[in-house]
Amino acid sequence: MKNRILFFLTFLLLASSSYSQTEFGIIFGLNTSRFTDEFRPVNGSYINSSSIGFSFGAFAEFNINEKINFYPKIIYNQIGDREKDFGNVERRGLDISTIDYKLDYISIPLNFKFFSKPYLTIGPQFGILISQNNESLDLGDLKSSFDIGGNLGIGYPIKDFRIEITFYQGFSTLLEVEKEFSDDIVDVRSTYLNFSIGYNLK
Repeated sequence: MKNRILFFLTFLLLASSSYSQTEFGIIFGLNTSRFTDEFRPVNGSYINSSSIGFSFGAFAEFNINEKINFYPKIIYNQIGDREKDFGNVERRGLDISTIDYKLDYISIPLNFKFFSKPYLTIGPQFGILISQNNESLDLGDLKSSFDIGGNLGIGYPIKDFRIEITFYQGFSTLLEVEKEFSDDIVDVRSTYLNFSIGYNLK
C-alpha cells in the first residue's frame, strides 16, 4: 500500500512537470495541533496554543490556467497533541482532551491554488507516520501508519516569499478509545493550524 501511494505521487509530480510555468521552493512553519473526536473539537476549539510543532519541506506549483494552479508539497510535520497532560488525566479521566501523543509525519498535501493576491488553497493530504511518542498515556499504537484528510488555506505572495495559514482536518481514525465513566467511544483524529513562510527557488 505504501509503495503504491509513493508510486502514484511520483507519477503525478512527473506528469505535472510537463507544464511550462513551474515554480519550486522551500517552506517552513509552525503547527498548533490537537486531536478531535471525529470532527468535534475540544471544548469548542480546534486550536491548542500549548501544543506546538514544526514543519518544513518543499513545494512545487504548476500552472493549469490563469486562475488555477496545482500546488503539491512534501513536508516533515510535527503534529498530534504535544502537551503533556497527566494532571488532567487524573482530574477528568480519559477523554479526547487528555490523549497526548506526539506524532511526526511526512505529509503530502495535493492542493489546488485559486487566484493570486491573496490566494486560496484546498485539497487532500496524505500522511505517512514516521514517529510516535506516547506521553502521559500509552493507549497502544495507532490503527494505521497512514493519515488521510483535507486542508483549506489562504496565502499572500510578497516578491519571492509567500505567507500562508492552513487548516487541516484528518478523516482517518487514529485510535478508538472507550471514555472513562461512560460507554462512549472516542474516535481520535488529527487536526492542526499551520502558519508558514515559503520562498521561491525558481
